[in-house]
Amino acid sequence: MFELNDLLLAFDFSPSSKRALAYGADLLQRTDARLHLMHVQEVPQGPFQREPRSPVPTYKLEEEFEERCQDALSAHGLDADDDRLTFNAERADAVAPALVRYAESKDVGMIAMGTHGRRGVERAFYGSVAEETLRTAPTPVFTVQSPDDEEAAASVERIVAPVDFSNPSRGALQQAGRLATIYEAPLKLVHVVETPDTPSVYGPESPTVTSHKTKEKAETALEDWGSDLAGGDLTVSYVVHRGEPAPSILRSAPHETDLVVMATRGLRGVRRAMLGSVTEEVLREANGPVLAARDFPTSD
Repeated sequence: MFELNDLLLAFDFSPSSKRALAYGADLLQRTDARLHLMHVQEVPQGPFQREPRSPVPTYKLEEEFEERCQDALSAHGLDADDDRLTFNAERADAVAPALVRYAESKDVGMIAMGTHGRRGVERAFYGSVAEETLRTAPTPVFTVQSPDDEEAAASVERIVAPVDFSNPSRGALQQAGRLATIYEAPLKLVHVVETPDTPSVYGPESPTVTSHKTKEKAETALEDWGSDLAGGDLTVSYVVHRGEPAPSILRSAPHETDLVVMATRGLRGVRRAMLGSVTEEVLREANGPVLAARDFPTSD
């Protein structure tokens, strides 16, 4: 069974963070997890920045934060007095490091946050906070964008797991299987065969023929990886695409109720260890939530 321990939710009262709270509240109902709500008041530090002469004490920040959270919590049947809820508010020169420090100090199992995704200057700022958190966090990071429809339900109806046959993607797949059980949702395994851009003058063995053979082998391997997850009430399906990884993954998870679970590094080594262009694009463009990590723990 998936053991979540504690969930840290970055909450700034924006539409995307309210949607993240909806997912967090749902997980509280499905698991024994505890929810830490955290607000970071960003105070840039430098020779030309100064804090107010009489800054609000930290305990006051937390009291005000808890009070402001009440309406948002009530919308999901939660109350600030619930012993599964913890409130933390602090000042910091940057949001992501503060979240990571708190996550490490409390040994949380997941960080959840909203991201403004692909909306110009706002995306450049809020997207970078999510990406920096993901690059440095010791735990998986759950991100979700602002809904186009304010009334959109924060539900998960399918889990999509990209697999590149690396050890990190195996860990992500195991996590995806656990979440599929929690959400009682079908699991979809996706592998992308990147089509080589090879000139036809190279010979009769065209890229199309070679890619077709590779696709068949990938389908067999993908089913082998998923065989340990199938069974019971868990429904597993498989798809192999040819093309570019990120667009193919996004086509496999087109709905707001599709949760993508993926590792940020894999067969591309260092490039993906630094978050990776594939994960960045999926994080920014996905219609539904994304759960990503540098490394997901694997079970024996």
